[in-house]
Amino acid sequence: MEEVRLKRRGALFKDEEGGLLLVNDDNQAFKVDEVVAYIWSICEGKTVNEVVMEFAKVSNVEADEVRQPLMSLLEKLRSVSLIE
Repeated sequence: MEEVRLKRRGALFKDEEGGLLLVNDDNQAFKVDEVVAYIWSICEGKTVNEVVMEFAKVSNVEADEVRQPLMSLLEKLRSVSLIE
């Protein structure tokens, strides 16, 4: 069975201080760091496994090391309607 492909929701903005905000379609804003913004940005059209593999590659760490933290983050992004 093929994994579901993720879809990004909302948009990424910079606030007045240069911080990053992810804003969902309900206009709720969430302050995020560059790592979370990057992970959100690579979600479009990828499976969870593809996101894990890409992040592991750019971070130069083993996929097994980042899988669980990424799964947790992706679930949080899904719960606030920033990915589906």
